[in-house]
Amino acid sequence: MARRLSHHDYTVGWVCALPDELTAAQEMLDEEHQNLPSNHTDSNIYTLGSIGAHNVILACLPAGQTGTNSAVAVAMQMKTTFPAVRFGLMVGIGGGVPSKEADIRLGDVVVSQPGNGHGGVVQYDFGKSTPSGFKRTGFLNAPPAILLTAVTKLRSNLDRGRSSLSPHLSKLGNLPKFGRDQAGSDLLFEAEYNHGGQDSCLSCTTARTIQRNERAGNIPMIYYGAIASGNQVMRDGVERDKISSEFGGVLCFEMEAAGLMNTFPCLVIRGICDYADSHKNKRWQPYAAGTAAAYAKELLGVIPAADVVDTQTVDEALRGVKHTFYLPFERNHKFIGRNAELDTLKQKLLVNKDCQKVALSGLGGIGKTQVALQFAYSVKEDCPEYSIFWVQALSMETFELSCREIAGVLGIRQEQEGGEDLKILVRQRLSAKTAGKWLLVIDNADDLDLLRGTYQAEGLLAFLPESDGGLTIFTTRHGAVAQYLAGSDVVEIEKMTRQETTDLLQKSLVRKNPSDNFETVVNLLAELEYLPLAITQAAAYINTNKSSISEYLRLLKKTEQDAVALISTDFGDKTRYRNSMNAVAKTWTITFNKILECDTLATDLLAFISCIGWRAIPYSILPAAYPEARLAGAIGTLCSYSFLERRDDGTKLDMHRLVHLATRIWVNQNGCKAETTIAALKHLAEVFPSDDYTNREIWRDYLPHVARIEKDEQCQGTEDKSRLCLKVGRCLYVDGRMKEAVLWLQESCEWRNINLPQSNIDRLTSQHMLAIAYQANGQIKEAVELLEHVVSIESEVLAEDHP
Repeated sequence: MARRLSHHDYTVGWVCALPDELTAAQEMLDEEHQNLPSNHTDSNIYTLGSIGAHNVILACLPAGQTGTNSAVAVAMQMKTTFPAVRFGLMVGIGGGVPSKEADIRLGDVVVSQPGNGHGGVVQYDFGKSTPSGFKRTGFLNAPPAILLTAVTKLRSNLDRGRSSLSPHLSKLGNLPKFGRDQAGSDLLFEAEYNHGGQDSCLSCTTARTIQRNERAGNIPMIYYGAIASGNQVMRDGVERDKISSEFGGVLCFEMEAAGLMNTFPCLVIRGICDYADSHKNKRWQPYAAGTAAAYAKELLGVIPAADVVDTQTVDEALRGVKHTFYLPFERNHKFIGRNAELDTLKQKLLVNKDCQKVALSGLGGIGKTQVALQFAYSVKEDCPEYSIFWVQALSMETFELSCREIAGVLGIRQEQEGGEDLKILVRQRLSAKTAGKWLLVIDNADDLDLLRGTYQAEGLLAFLPESDGGLTIFTTRHGAVAQYLAGSDVVEIEKMTRQETTDLLQKSLVRKNPSDNFETVVNLLAELEYLPLAITQAAAYINTNKSSISEYLRLLKKTEQDAVALISTDFGDKTRYRNSMNAVAKTWTITFNKILECDTLATDLLAFISCIGWRAIPYSILPAAYPEARLAGAIGTLCSYSFLERRDDGTKLDMHRLVHLATRIWVNQNGCKAETTIAALKHLAEVFPSDDYTNREIWRDYLPHVARIEKDEQCQGTEDKSRLCLKVGRCLYVDGRMKEAVLWLQESCEWRNINLPQSNIDRLTSQHMLAIAYQANGQIKEAVELLEHVVSIESEVLAEDHP
């Protein structure tokens, strides 16, 4: 079954004037395609097909309506219906102009080529009358460079005996009327000798013919030069030679090309069917149409498809338009730094060209979208041959909206394409060889299920275009998604440098406050951990409230509740999506919820870490999972989203301070704070090591995290806290940190003294350990009193052999 392509897949427009010319053209097609829906404003009837790697549209002038005006009408409708057409070929018959310089015979081919101050085609009947006679005016454009380059290549091939003209002509072998033997004899009469009046030249005297040497074979010769075009048929040998002389020598006369050259960039190819004199007849027309069509086919065979893709469309050439853009954001004039990341993108995609897809990966708010936006605008400036498009991939709905915008700028009319899905139409348009070079940014490609699709529905990736001239940049928070999309071509967006973030903050502030010295700025940036979104949010707060950096820093460090309020406040930003969550805490909440859907163990880890410290988290302190590979996978998920970073050969983990604060907000919003804290406390009480000195490095790593949860109100007055405090106190005692040991052991005893009977061994154990710590800390009186108490209780209730 014949293939069916879209209107945007066709790049070559082939125009004929006569039915024989159309027949010859159709026979040259390697493949014929299905017809496409007609446009009610287009009266042309097309034949669609391919020659080599090129998709070709054939159109013929209406019967009986030859001439320049009719040719223009056909070509204009063609380029409207098939907007990806790069150039045209005007292929058919013409009247030859033999001369001493050009021994043109019937069946030979003439190709328009610039020279003698003209563009390859001259309109001999266009001008104005003056007292001194008729003065020709106007200049017709030369054929496109890609066609002239192909002509040079083909001429070289022919000179080297590498012509395929005869094999192409043989495709007409099953159509007898197109054979050379059906054309008859080739007679050239003197220019002054007029035809005798009958259809044939039987009554014309051969004495008035010009004698020419016989050619060795019947292979047509190819001539390159000027073609004279006008609205009248040339039937006069004397006038023919006169006009030819005026233009410095023309090779052929015809009636359509002058109408096309300035409105439909094309090459004119004419098979010689007569000598533009009164001896005209139609016997040579089929064969001459065939030789012209065969040459056109051979010409297309030497034009690389990639060169056609890089060529402007007819509309672009006429309008001077080279590219199309859809970018949802204005350029960010506050953009700072990121030179290394931008240079990596440039090297990969534009200089070395070692890949066509790159993923930008990093923590939400780290600046991935801004880097992609900056790169897109730099390509727009430095590489004008690229079209640039932007897609938001948060959901199928945002993806479809972006595709609708892109379809609009590309001029895709859904109704013209039979109501086809716009996502498919955009993919087809940009995947076509005719699309040229383009850069596509897929922003927020975080959901792998949405990207890959399900058994019930196709994912977003199924609708993304691919072509030799296409480049794609993905932005994603998920490192695993980045690798899935781009393999090893991932650019990780890391924290900005202190200088970069200093410049960003200063550039974002409306006013400078004298109280904000350098040290204050550095402290704020450190608190915000050099995160671009957090810095932009801070600047927005300071600008809106006419505050200062020092005041914002004071609030950020005052209480956790103040910090929560600050990082949860939305702000306007023209470089981010409308209705999106711009507050740094809220943007991470989206990802937390996504993790909750697909990885419960990773969610449990987030919740646990929200209860402890955010720095130097020992791998061994985390709740265990079986098999251990599950725990490794969960950690990998959080690292993939840049919520965790490995350090010390993977034995410890770090979390961004603001991410840690956001997890606490998220846990609280989900109503799980009390449950989460109590579970974390119980776990720490179980895993905290004994006071064996060999465990010293472990308890030192654990202590900062225990110290954080110990302050949580949910942990106060619980047995697990008492048990944990005893373990911590013992370890601190062994470590020689007596003052701290006393405080922790006092905490342990406090709950047990209230909730356990005096004779309870756990209560006595805590008291005994506290008494020892008192003694070591120099608190002799307290030590003696507590030891006496413990001994008295033990002597009353415990067996004599109790240790």
